[in-house]
Formats: sequence, structure tokens, C-alpha cells
Amino acid sequence: MKLRDIHPNIKLRLAMQFLGGLISMAVIPFLAIYFTQKIGATKTGIILILIVISGVIGGFIGGHISDKIGRKKIMIYAELGILLSYLFIALCNSPWFNLPYISAAFFIINMFCGGMFQPAAQAMIIDVTNSESRKLVFTISYWLGNLSTAIGGIIGAFLFKNYLFELFIGISLISLLSVFMTIFFITETYLPEPSPKTSSTHKKEFSLVEMFQTYSTVFKDKLFMFYILGAILIFTLEQSLSNYIGIRLEKDIPQQSASLFGIDFIVDGTKMLGFLRTENTILVVLLSTVVLFLLKKCSERLTLVTGMLIFSICFSVFASSNSVLVLFIAMFIGTIGELMFIPIKQAMIGELAPSNARSTYMAFNSLTTYGAMIVASLLIIIGEWIRPIYMSGLLLILGLTGTFLYYIITKTLYAKVSERNERKVPVSF
Repeated sequence: MKLRDIHPNIKLRLAMQFLGGLISMAVIPFLAIYFTQKIGATKTGIILILIVISGVIGGFIGGHISDKIGRKKIMIYAELGILLSYLFIALCNSPWFNLPYISAAFFIINMFCGGMFQPAAQAMIIDVTNSESRKLVFTISYWLGNLSTAIGGIIGAFLFKNYLFELFIGISLISLLSVFMTIFFITETYLPEPSPKTSSTHKKEFSLVEMFQTYSTVFKDKLFMFYILGAILIFTLEQSLSNYIGIRLEKDIPQQSASLFGIDFIVDGTKMLGFLRTENTILVVLLSTVVLFLLKKCSERLTLVTGMLIFSICFSVFASSNSVLVLFIAMFIGTIGELMFIPIKQAMIGELAPSNARSTYMAFNSLTTYGAMIVASLLIIIGEWIRPIYMSGLLLILGLTGTFLYYIITKTLYAKVSERNERKVPVSF
């Protein structure tokens, strides 16, 4: 599978995903600072929780509707909502107005629309890829996501504080471009079967009940639930980098001189966390395609499990080691493990999600991030009671459990895929 053979929809979506990543990372990391300065820390916490909840609700609603009316329509509606919300946020932070509470309301609307958009966009990628091409597409998507995170964070750092109005005007223009590209260049990839007509008086109630029934069906899919639980456990290790590990590094690593590859520098716990994040981003950008090329002939199942094992071991080291050299080496090796399993893990959902419910499954899949954030937050509390070496052991157990779940999933899933492919082989006499 070569890049030129990728469906035009995906090429456009990857380009717009990159621009969308720039938008998100130029804004989201600075929201807490913005609202704290404007309205205080307590109210900021409430607003940020509401923003996250609105994204979850939007994802569930968007995923369900997308499987009923198609991908393109819900993407257009959601992107129009994102565009309008950014325009109003720009107006609320213009030279003429300073309206933080109204800005908060539009951020909640913005996140709701973003939540609606994602399941349809992800399902569209699965619609037009097969198991062979999906791994390449998700590798490129992961690479672009990390690149946009790095560049977007730099843009936000320079513009968010002193050029907020101009920043949101620029973001609105990018959102307008995304709407234009979706309307005129993206083609529909999923045409749902016509559903029985219902009377207008019962349509709303029926749709709500049907949505809950649909998600309850997904919840009963044991293999997919293993997939979600395993992802939460694995991603908890990464989320802990911003939670327990970040707090521990700040507390346990005092300011000191360090040398790496002949380069001398001053480092403390906070700077160490920043260096590790930067190392991870640079390695992902530089090595994604290299790792994919080197492992393309290897067993996907072996690559996935090995990558998760490496990732789990290396990230558990961060919970207890104070050696600058060990931390840098652990991040290097751990990132290699991450690059081994991420594209395969993401591509697996294409086999797990049935064609008539892909957006619904994508919406459920988005819960892995929020679940990992919750578990990582609980680890901060646990970390107050146990020593760092035991926390390393706990993180390792979480990672190994997640890896074992994926070992079970791949054993069952690949057996089903192999059986399905054998049934498709024509018999000759």
C-alpha cells in the first residue's frame, strides 16, 4: 500500500487533521490559565469539567446520528458549529468586548461540536480502508498528530496571552477552510439502510431510546470492551506522565547540572518533564515511518504485544528513577515501543466495529482517553501513600494487564479474520 493509493477523502482529512491539531494545541493547553486569570480557579475547574463532559456527550450523540444519516452530513453540521463558536469566542475577546463567561459557554458548545465530529471522521477513515492500508493511514495520522501538537503548542505559547483576538480570527479562518473542504471535496462513504418511518410525534423519543439501546449493545460486545479496558490501562501510563510522574519528578529531582552526549545543561524536575515530552514528540516525528518500514514483514500480533511490553516497562521506570540518563534512555526505548503498537492498535478497531455501527464504536472508543485520565488522577492519591518503587510496580502491573488483554483480543480477532478470509477464497476443481 503506497501513499498515492490512499483514498482522496483520507488525504484531505489528514491535511485538515493537521490543521485541526494546530488549532487545538494552540488553545486547549492554555484554557486553564486563561479562565483562572479571568474568573478564578474554582470557577475555572467547574468550566473545564463542563467542557470535557460536553465533548463526551457530543461524541455519543454524533456517533449515533452518523450511523443513521451518514458521515458527511454530521461532519458538516459539526464543523459549522465549531466555526461559529470560534467566531463568537473571537468577538468575546476582541478589542471591543471582554466576556469570559460567554466565552466559556461557547467553548462548551465548541467541544460539543468537536465531540460530534470525531466519531464520523474516524469512521470515514475505516469505511475506505482495509486491514492492509489502515495501519499506514493511522501511522501517518499519529505522526501528523504529534507534529501538530508540537507546532500548535509553540503558536499558542507566543500568541495566546497577547494576541488572543488575532489567534481566534486565524483559527476561525482555518475552521472555515475545513468546512469548505468537507462540503465540496469530501465524498460520502456510508449510506445507511433506510429505517422504518415513524410518526413525527414519536420520532424524538424513539431516537433517544434507540440511541441508548445501540450503546447498550456495544457495551455487551465483550471483545470490544476488552479493547477499551486494555487501552485505558495502557494509556494510563502515558497520562501519568502529566500527573503522578510529573509531580514526583518536580519533588524528587532538585536543580542540578547534567550532561548528555557532551551537552551540559541545568535541569530540575519540571524541566526534566518538559525534556522527556519534547524527546517523545521529536522521536515520534522522526521515527514513525522508519519503525513502520522495519516491522512491515513482522507478525502484527507479535509487534503489538512486544511494543506494549516495552512501553509498559519503560514508562514504569519514570515512577521511581531520578537518573537523568536513565530517564532519557527509558523515553527513547519506550517511544520505540509506542511506535510499534499504536498504529496496529488503532487499525484493530476497523475489524472490531461492524460496518453499520462504526461511528457508534468510535464514540465509545473516545472514552479511553477520559478513562485513562481518571485512573491517572487516582494514582496521584495512591502515590501519597506508597513509595515510588512500589508505584513503578503498580504502573507495570497496569501495563502488563493491558498487554495481556490485547494478547487475548488479537488471538480471538485474528482467528476470526483468518476464518472470514478463508471463506472468501474461491474453490477450484
